[in-house]
Amino acid sequence: MKVSAYIIFIALFIGILTPALFTDGMFPDGVIYSDVSRNLAEGNGTFWKMVFSNTLFTNFKEHPPLALYLTSLGFRLFGDSIFVERFYSLLTALITVFLIVALSKALKNNKPENVSILSLFVWLSFPLVKWTYANNMLENTMTFFILISSLFVLKSLKQNRLLFLFLSGISLFAAFLSKGFPALFIWVMIFFYRLIYKSISFKRMLVDTFLLVSFTILPLILLFIISEEAKDSLFQYFNKQVVGSLENVKTVNSRFFIVGSMLKEMIIPVIFIVVLTIIAKVKKLRIKFNNTYLKNSLFFFLIALSGILPMMISLKQRNFYIVPALPFLAISGGYFLKNLINLFPGFISFFNKKFFLPLSFGLLVVSIMMIFIFAGKAGRDKELLHDVYNIVNVVPENENILICKTSYSNWSLHAYMQRYGKLSISAKTDSKYFLSENHCFSDTGYQKINIDLKHFVLYKKLDK
Repeated sequence: MKVSAYIIFIALFIGILTPALFTDGMFPDGVIYSDVSRNLAEGNGTFWKMVFSNTLFTNFKEHPPLALYLTSLGFRLFGDSIFVERFYSLLTALITVFLIVALSKALKNNKPENVSILSLFVWLSFPLVKWTYANNMLENTMTFFILISSLFVLKSLKQNRLLFLFLSGISLFAAFLSKGFPALFIWVMIFFYRLIYKSISFKRMLVDTFLLVSFTILPLILLFIISEEAKDSLFQYFNKQVVGSLENVKTVNSRFFIVGSMLKEMIIPVIFIVVLTIIAKVKKLRIKFNNTYLKNSLFFFLIALSGILPMMISLKQRNFYIVPALPFLAISGGYFLKNLINLFPGFISFFNKKFFLPLSFGLLVVSIMMIFIFAGKAGRDKELLHDVYNIVNVVPENENILICKTSYSNWSLHAYMQRYGKLSISAKTDSKYFLSENHCFSDTGYQKINIDLKHFVLYKKLDK
């Protein structure tokens, strides 16, 4: 089953992701991250002082810099193309796939045949997986560093205790430098291991947790000592994103929004479990749950919850904040499903039939072809992108464009203008160009430029 099932998974993953990932247009945050990374690659900004545009986020401290820096390496290697951030996102997704497989096999005295592929299909069923990787979110990078850290934790329980705890802490520090404090839920992993399996002493649980926390924090302390820039950057991030989100920012009305997001992601696996249970009851099959699989399922489920529930402390919540916890939720689902799948040996044997391997390769070829079919075509924001492309063909790079205050909060416009024309937008600074929306402009010192725009009118200042 395994080879053909893995190929089917990769084919479905590419096929599901491609229409959104390789078409033009992204969620504004993802485009902004691309802008900052591209600018860094071209020498506009440094690791600790990144730049979005001449007028907005001139000192980008909204997030720690590591994920943006890693994306910038792609721009340095391949130049300024919209496919750089897309292939980087795809790479982070494939690394995550590999790590989900490794984690599902990492528990002691465990031979989880088929659990890894079941976990992958559960993970792929989460709608946020497609959305997040298609939109170049920082969670993509943070997730695989978190998974690396958790894998090292499990390895430390078997051998080379100090080495693997050290590597786990360093990996978690890298996750923190990618998106900040949400990465640190892995600190409770050893506690849950002790709680579920009771195969390590209480003392070792405390000592190993202390070591993991120490190996995560010590590099941060060292950074603060040797680099004033790093200290300033991370403290500004802390004040804006952490303190600010607790005191001032409100994006949801209920602290339980994040729990609702998790439950929505679980709809497809839960339906599948219910259907299998009903079929088993109809066929009068005895459902016998393997105790080891149930423990493993509970272990990973608790880790997932630890990555989700702490977000309830703030009313600044977005559904994609739970993405780093989804691989653990998927592995939990994989172990639970293993008990039910075992009741249907015909289902497993179907994947071993001779025709299934060439069929899976055929599906993979089709999914790869979809990349070339969709690549570069307009996806979201079609009309806005139409206007942006026509504007950047007229306005030289690195110009500032004046815009009405009522249009200034169009963050997609900011992001796309910088991404495709390196243009900065301002509602205050005088400029050679003015971009009007809804006839908000009446200055006779400018002359209209006749280009094909759907929502805007572009003006250029008259020469004196």
